[in-house]
Amino acid sequence: MKNNDSERCTIPRIPKILFESGKVTSADGSRLDTVELIRKDQPLISLITPDEAFNVLPSKLERGEHTSLAKDGNTLFTDVDGYPQLTVSTQKGVETFTVTMVPLCTISTNKMAASITLYPHVRGAQKLNPTLLQEILAESEIRFGFSSDHLQRLLHKCKESQSIIFQHTFANGLLPMNGKDSFLRFAIEVGPLPGKMLGNGKIDFRERKMFVGVTKGQTIATRIPATDGTPGIDITGSKIEQLPGRSIAVTVSDDATYDENTGLITASHGGILSLVNENSIKVCAKQVISGNIDYNTGNIESQDAVEIGGTILPGFKVRTHGDLLLGGNARSAKIKCLGSLVIKGGILGEKCRVKVQGDADVSFMEQGRLRAKGTVVIRKQAYYARIMADGDIRCEERSQIMAGELMCAGSISVGAVGSENSPAALLAAGISPGKYLRYLKMKSQLQDIMAELKLLTQRFGLKKKIEERKSLEEAIDNLTKDMKKLNLVPTTSAVGRDSEKKYLQNISITVKGTMAAGTMLQIGNSTKTLRRPRRNTCFTIDEYSDLFVEGDI
Repeated sequence: MKNNDSERCTIPRIPKILFESGKVTSADGSRLDTVELIRKDQPLISLITPDEAFNVLPSKLERGEHTSLAKDGNTLFTDVDGYPQLTVSTQKGVETFTVTMVPLCTISTNKMAASITLYPHVRGAQKLNPTLLQEILAESEIRFGFSSDHLQRLLHKCKESQSIIFQHTFANGLLPMNGKDSFLRFAIEVGPLPGKMLGNGKIDFRERKMFVGVTKGQTIATRIPATDGTPGIDITGSKIEQLPGRSIAVTVSDDATYDENTGLITASHGGILSLVNENSIKVCAKQVISGNIDYNTGNIESQDAVEIGGTILPGFKVRTHGDLLLGGNARSAKIKCLGSLVIKGGILGEKCRVKVQGDADVSFMEQGRLRAKGTVVIRKQAYYARIMADGDIRCEERSQIMAGELMCAGSISVGAVGSENSPAALLAAGISPGKYLRYLKMKSQLQDIMAELKLLTQRFGLKKKIEERKSLEEAIDNLTKDMKKLNLVPTTSAVGRDSEKKYLQNISITVKGTMAAGTMLQIGNSTKTLRRPRRNTCFTIDEYSDLFVEGDI
């Protein structure tokens, strides 16, 4: 006689569906499958042993999205409040039952929005009424940004139309309003600032207004304090901190005075206004030199703003405490301007060196080096020149860049760059020029050492161990490590900081003409060499992958 328990164990388990489903007729007359709402952590399907043996295939359960399988593998549970979707598949003589949940409520990853999915009611199942829905929202921690009346209208619409409402956004968080930075509101007309981005996205290339006169006691500007901004709230009711506005440090010198309490900047004596940058102001006298700087004038060192009508000849030096307007060229000369600089002609000669504390506005450059603490504007061309700026580098649309290096902490906009026959140009934005020069020096040292090691290996081979080769290999290893540690992004010292990503979000390289193949681009610590020409393109950096992103303009 056979044991009954033994017989029972050999009977295949069969699935028991624990939720209701059915069909409804929608408002347009079509038939629609619907299913009941199942609460979180409730069982969906179980494998049970029938009382009698049936000619059925063995069954197993498999978890789908938003479901969990019991340890014994015989019951599936839902992880969310929602609507179960059952699929059945057969493989190798086994029936597999998979349940995937369509969540009633879906919360965005940043918790700033929530959507709802509603299925028509199944006869015999529990109805989703406004009270139950509010209870589910509370359990899901959705507390802010929705209207109870709106939800009731959605429930009514689903009932009347007998149709599925899928992922309808019903809750939105409140974004924080960041504070506004402190700024100077000028009481006098200072004229256009070339290279400044205008509100319509275009760049202001109007000529800079030089030598603005002020009288004793005249108010020049008022410092407007930064604002704190307003915090935001996500849909869970949690506070989202805003970024407060940054307070600028106002710098005045010479015959300008600043009152910290009132924020007023006034002229203590009459003179010429000099804007080193947007928050640094000088008032000084003006000196006019109508001709060239040559053996008749000698070198110029002035405590005033200076206007030179002619050209600075090779070997001569000009140093000004205020703004400098040069009507001619700087030919293999040296200029140090502690204000802003406008050169109607150009910078010429490999030995020409120009340092500017404020902005620099130059018609053209042929070789030479230009270093500005503010923004640099190139109006016509720059050939084989090195240009460095702590602000932006802005070239007019019709300008031509040939070879050379453009490096700045801000963004770069250019016209045409390079040609098939010229050496490749380098455009580096979002970098500290000082750090980048250090990086280039280290790179050059590394190339020299590697070349020396190659010659040594060719002469003595790899088998012969000599101290000189070991020393060179160590130097290569140390230089490589130092170059990897060097973060070129301004205001940051370690790679991967959040401040670096935020800084680079506003950095771009824009070409409005044709940029030749081979042009080397760099934004922050990311590099790219163009394999083919580009035209009317804006390059930015993806904040997650650090890869270049190209967009048409």
